[in-house]
Amino acid sequence: MTDRSAEQSVTAQHASDLRRARRMLVIIGLVGPAVITAVVVALIIAWLPSLPDPAATHWGVGGVDRLGSPSMYPWLAIGVGLGLPVLMVGMVLAMGRTQWGGASRLLGGMALGLSGLSAVINGGSVALQRGLSEAAQVGPIWPVVTGGFCALLVLTAVGWVLQPDVRPTPAKPLEAAHLASISAGERVVWMATASMSRVAMLIVGLVVVLVVGITAVMVFEAHEAFWIPLLTLAIIGFAFATSASFRVRAGADGLTVRSQVGFPKVHVPLDEIVSVRAVECHPFGEFGGFGWRIGLDGRTGIVLRTGPAIEVERRDKRPLVVTVDGAEVGAATLQAYLDRRDPVK
Repeated sequence: MTDRSAEQSVTAQHASDLRRARRMLVIIGLVGPAVITAVVVALIIAWLPSLPDPAATHWGVGGVDRLGSPSMYPWLAIGVGLGLPVLMVGMVLAMGRTQWGGASRLLGGMALGLSGLSAVINGGSVALQRGLSEAAQVGPIWPVVTGGFCALLVLTAVGWVLQPDVRPTPAKPLEAAHLASISAGERVVWMATASMSRVAMLIVGLVVVLVVGITAVMVFEAHEAFWIPLLTLAIIGFAFATSASFRVRAGADGLTVRSQVGFPKVHVPLDEIVSVRAVECHPFGEFGGFGWRIGLDGRTGIVLRTGPAIEVERRDKRPLVVTVDGAEVGAATLQAYLDRRDPVK
């Protein structure tokens, strides 16, 4: 078999696996939650006439601490049990069009698990109040919450097992750039900026909007706990500020990657570099997302977008992958210094 036919065979096999993985993701992450949510919503609607009005909608350490309309339960079950899975699966399908990996499989399982969590907690909360004249008479909620999280864990595991184990294809080497040999006393430096892709920026933006919305609601509805989404928003903001853009430098001292705000930073001295190459990187399939990541294969990645990347094999450490435009030239610069360090005899 020629190299070309072998490449076509691998590509065809990967395409077949990818279609199978996407099909099972839809079944596990969309069809499953739709069925579970439909069943629990039907039960809740059937039980609504037997609930007190107002009904218990929130429990604290001491018992029921908030009341509301019973009609909120069907909408809550739909929002959490089906709305969140739709968002999760939609994100996976949009970002995993050419590559697949463990993150895609996990999110599919979690979508099914979330529908189970929602069904048990919302359905259980309604079931506890059936036939009561007042919401204050309802018992403790902890058995329902425990059951909900057990459903989350079990269904997530089931969803993981039922999906095929499709792993990302090995990184495809890019055509090497040619750089003339660097003589003693001569210094060549290559620098570039690695920035987050528009897709990643959109996802971060949606998360920020969601957290801001939750914060605004809790400021009015739960003064004692509004600090939780505020802290989450601060953490997301810090993570975004430190990982949205990096400066990449390749030269005589090796490879340096530093956030635009100064932290975090990684430096690979030339003496620690075993080999270097430019590859095509798919962050979602290979690393499970964007940012500073560790892949299932052990590689460390500073991966902000799909496209060219510098891959450095380090002595006694995990390989480092950095997505950046012009990676072929950056890799060639490092290779030229490696050739000067280890001349072919």
